[in-house]
Amino acid sequence: MHGGEPAGQEYHLIGGHFTGSLTRHVFEAITLHAGICLHMNVIAGRDPHHIVEAQFKAFARALRAAVEPDPRVEGIPSTKGAL
Repeated sequence: MHGGEPAGQEYHLIGGHFTGSLTRHVFEAITLHAGICLHMNVIAGRDPHHIVEAQFKAFARALRAAVEPDPRVEGIPSTKGAL
């Protein structure tokens, strides 16, 4: 889920109270309870604070795009009969 994080990220203290290991836990909890699938890869980065910040922002933007209504679709969106 978090391929590309630098070694030791899980032990890094971010913002005084948040350890890097909590990042994975938060995303696992969200995806489990929301019933969604999440694939996240960290491509580059050095500062654990900025890496985690980018992960949360990327997730928020992807979730927003996923739930935003499509003005081209009328009624309930469905692929039934189309696949």
